[in-house]
Amino acid sequence: MRQLLLRQAAEHIALVLRSVQTFQQIINFNPTVLREYGSAETDLLEAFHKDRHAIYLNEAEIGEIEKLFVICENKTHSYGSDLRRKLAFLELLIRLGELSREGRHASPLQNDETARKYQRVRPIISYILENPTANLSLEAVSELFYYNKHYLCRIFKTATGISVGKYIASVRIQYAASFLRQGYSVQESGVMAGFKNNSNFISTFHKVMDVSPGQCRQRYRQSFDPGV
Repeated sequence: MRQLLLRQAAEHIALVLRSVQTFQQIINFNPTVLREYGSAETDLLEAFHKDRHAIYLNEAEIGEIEKLFVICENKTHSYGSDLRRKLAFLELLIRLGELSREGRHASPLQNDETARKYQRVRPIISYILENPTANLSLEAVSELFYYNKHYLCRIFKTATGISVGKYIASVRIQYAASFLRQGYSVQESGVMAGFKNNSNFISTFHKVMDVSPGQCRQRYRQSFDPGV
């Protein structure tokens, strides 16, 4: 049995496929990008309503969802790959909505030690999602939540499968990508997403997204204006 964890802030959603031991895949996205795809019959954010935090999957569903995650995370730039990613992402959200309507939000893993540790770090995840430009140094976050920083690192990694620093970088990059899509410059997007150093922002963005922020901005502009 695995959890699919759902975490929503005002302008950001984290979608995480988790086994009993560790997170395996994570997708961060801005829900505003879905506006053009929703319909009166289909709310693509159905699974995220009513303070829902997790959906539980059986073995068949695990295989189905994992295949969609793999396609969504495919960073190749071959012909048709961009549309396949979009289609897989939409199919993923539709499937989650269907599972949500089936009432899959019960908690069979509520007594699991890893699940308990996730409950401890969930407020920290929420704070990071909602305050990406805040001082998110390990020392600052540890002090804010009254944890020893070494203990915080250990339980966060156990509960999520990634370090605090990598999670913060991932969230900030997704915010930066949303600013780039809105037409802000590379430097403006980095600052607005919480990066203090432009070189560090560009380097981190490329590592996470596999393209430079400039290329990301240009591709989005071209998708709406072929004359650019």
